Amino acid sequence: MPYQGLKALRFHDLTPYRVREVLLVSSPYDAFILEEDGQLTEQVFFEYKEVSASAPPRFTHVPTGDAALEALAVQKFDLILTMTSLAGMGVNDFGRKVKQLRPGRPVVLLALDPKELDDAQNLIDPSAIDGAFLWTGDAQILFAIIKYIEDLDNVDNDIKHGNVRVIIMLEDSPRYYSSFIGVLYKELMSQSRSLAFEGVNELHRRMYMRSRPKILHATSFEKGMDIYERYQSNIAAIISDVRIPRGGKLDGHAGLDFVRMARKDTPDLPVLLHSAEPANAELAKDLGAAFVDKNSPKLLAEIRRFLTNKLGFGEFIFRLPDGREVDRAIDLRQMEKVLERVPESSIAYHAANNDFSVWLRARSEFELAQRLRLKKVTDFPSVDATRKFLIGILRQARQSTHLGVIADFNRERLEQDVLSRIDKGPLGGKARGIAFLNRILADTDEREFGGLEVKIPKTIVITADRFDAFLDSNNLRDFASNCDDDLELNQRFLSCQLSDSLSSDLAFLVERLDVPLAIRSSSMLEDALHQPFAGIYSTFMIPNKSPDLANRLAEISNAIKLVYASTFCRNAKSYLQSTGHRIEEERMAVIIQAIVGRERGNRFYPSFSGVAQSFNFYPVGPQKPSDGIVHIALGLGRTVVDGGLALRFSPKHPGVLPQFSSPKSMLDSNQRNFYAVDMDSTCCEADSDLYTNVRQYDLVDAEVDGTLAPIGSVFSADDQQIRDDLRTVGPRVITFNNILKHNAIPLAKALRRLLSLTKKGFGGPVEIEFACDMGDWGLNPPPGQERIKPILYALQVRPFGARNIAPELAHLDFSTKDTLCVSSRSLGHGIQK
Repeated sequence: MPYQGLKALRFHDLTPYRVREVLLVSSPYDAFILEEDGQLTEQVFFEYKEVSASAPPRFTHVPTGDAALEALAVQKFDLILTMTSLAGMGVNDFGRKVKQLRPGRPVVLLALDPKELDDAQNLIDPSAIDGAFLWTGDAQILFAIIKYIEDLDNVDNDIKHGNVRVIIMLEDSPRYYSSFIGVLYKELMSQSRSLAFEGVNELHRRMYMRSRPKILHATSFEKGMDIYERYQSNIAAIISDVRIPRGGKLDGHAGLDFVRMARKDTPDLPVLLHSAEPANAELAKDLGAAFVDKNSPKLLAEIRRFLTNKLGFGEFIFRLPDGREVDRAIDLRQMEKVLERVPESSIAYHAANNDFSVWLRARSEFELAQRLRLKKVTDFPSVDATRKFLIGILRQARQSTHLGVIADFNRERLEQDVLSRIDKGPLGGKARGIAFLNRILADTDEREFGGLEVKIPKTIVITADRFDAFLDSNNLRDFASNCDDDLELNQRFLSCQLSDSLSSDLAFLVERLDVPLAIRSSSMLEDALHQPFAGIYSTFMIPNKSPDLANRLAEISNAIKLVYASTFCRNAKSYLQSTGHRIEEERMAVIIQAIVGRERGNRFYPSFSGVAQSFNFYPVGPQKPSDGIVHIALGLGRTVVDGGLALRFSPKHPGVLPQFSSPKSMLDSNQRNFYAVDMDSTCCEADSDLYTNVRQYDLVDAEVDGTLAPIGSVFSADDQQIRDDLRTVGPRVITFNNILKHNAIPLAKALRRLLSLTKKGFGGPVEIEFACDMGDWGLNPPPGQERIKPILYALQVRPFGARNIAPELAHLDFSTKDTLCVSSRSLGHGIQK
């Protein structure tokens, strides 16, 4: 993945090893016992389904060791499960032959009887058998074995790439560790399933589920020490018997010594000690460890309670110092809200016990948990300051989850999701470009843009699947394909209905997004590499201002229908035919994007807009073609797109403005008016187009609005000079001097860097549409009010038609006698075959 640093995608490389195929080696009778009332694969399937795990493995049964070796010779198996009795072959002998045939392949012993397992445990060769477990009649143990084998193989990789945690289990009794491991994995998988709520889309949810802790099991003090020393900085908890083998003999204090050793390095490390001797409870208490009696009828329930209370699994339960519950939080979003209202005494209590850090670590927020762990209550002047700090870092963590990704549309997350999609289908070409910009910007530090914040506007994409559903539900395909009258086409589409679910989502959007909206096309072929389809389909700008939400819903719904209809307009059909495509190949997604700018009187517009291209066909002076070129103008970008009077500069040489070479040229090439959304207009009728709600205004209006100040100058007729002070009398000239020469904002540097990043990402020249809001630049906000800083918005990016550019043409050797036409000057250059 070319752009790293995205929060949930840090888990993308986790758990690369998966058990897909399991070979079960047992007598037919043993296999029958395992299957009982149903197929073994089905039993495991339901275990997987219960915890929303990925696809379960497939089981293949063979009756003998020889048959197993024959199967292994021709088929790949990820795990071999063998029973204690194999016809004609010992278990150790079988394991060694498997290792010879398939080096590294795990072989696990599964016993049906505790006595059988105890006898076998003493005879197992560790080089041949990777583990021994007890079948208790529950397929949960099979699920646990599979996950345990995956953990053994994945733990080093997952710590390296995801900093995941490790739970050490010290237990030498197969009967107990078979029970414990089944409970542990079920709880871990349930916890990882709850993490899915933190994901903003299906991919993220899967990534979060991979971040659960790994369980590593040891049957002796020495093996436990090996695990601890190897993974010391990533240990999440220790679950240990008090009496475990040390030096080849059972030692009644080995488990206690192991905990003492670990607690020297990490005093607050969660520890659960268990023993069949109740007297050990006091020893565990002295160590500050939880304790459970092995003889307790609630042994497994106590283990679950330990995971909840000490490892932060499940909901965060806010309590007062006396233990009374006052509130609960299930995820980061809810935690942030609850923190705003719970009593200070509860916050102080949990902060003093490091409970916030523990809970966040259980939710795979490892870096955030570490930040909190290093903080103490005494580091803050008051509990309220602690509250604000917690809310602040939680909000920051939540927002970082949404950076650079395409989130599934979620009403509760609308504020945080910069880019989201309605439905699962294709985004279309234009939306893909916006998503790519979002990815780049999420992984780029603001300092790379000279300190100017660069981002995309709030964007929601209605995927192409909704387009298909709209056509099919309204029987429009044949009509639209054959209709040659654009007005009739638009009228028919406007008379049809969007789905109830989409209408419901749109009603929510118009209520929450109280800014003008651009409804833009994003077809499958739009902004394609070689045939970009730019300007073929419709875009509408709607004020979205009516106090009647029903009117606003009707406007946005109609705009979407008209974008759909533009897929079949005469112009689009002709273009498709000329490029060798068929109309039935085209599908339309729709972009709903907040228009950049502010409302000033009855008009809405950005401070300025423009187009930046990474290649300049017509460089002058010190400019080079590779330096790129920017066309920029006050107001909406229509001035630039329509070829109106706009400023042209190179982002590498922003002070070089050839069009201002003389006073006369300065006045002749000066922008005289600008475009803005008319907030009093309505939309959208059958004959509406991009400019239905866009009006042209004079520069005097911009001066009244205050938007001329950052970019305007005055031509002084007395001395034929430009004055960058609007208090001067004279004709107004849009020079962008305050920005390009006096560097009010680092616009040139930001655009140069943005072009470089996107050009590298696209593998060729690019064109970027942008708009800028200058905030309260040049103004004095009221005392106590936070300043509104300038923001540069990247609206879209597409490939720029310059891939056949050949800079080496100047070095070609040729004879004039072989040429048809020769010139020492040209407008651009390239190769045409």
